[in-house]
Amino acid sequence: MAYRISFQNDGREVYLKAWPIDLVAAIAYAKAQLPIQRIRHGARSVCVTCDRTGELVFSLVGRPDAAST
Repeated sequence: MAYRISFQNDGREVYLKAWPIDLVAAIAYAKAQLPIQRIRHGARSVCVTCDRTGELVFSLVGRPDAAST
């Protein structure tokens, strides 16, 4: 199953990454990349959805001060 990792700022998608197979790896990538995408694109949250069904399988909202620590 494929997944979409969507980084967002105030409901607007700022970066999208297609993930081919592994859900555990997709979630790990989303967690690791949120601070980086916050710096690069202003992302404040990330969600992982099933590409086939559109079902939300993981979401995370970053800490407001995450970029400054």
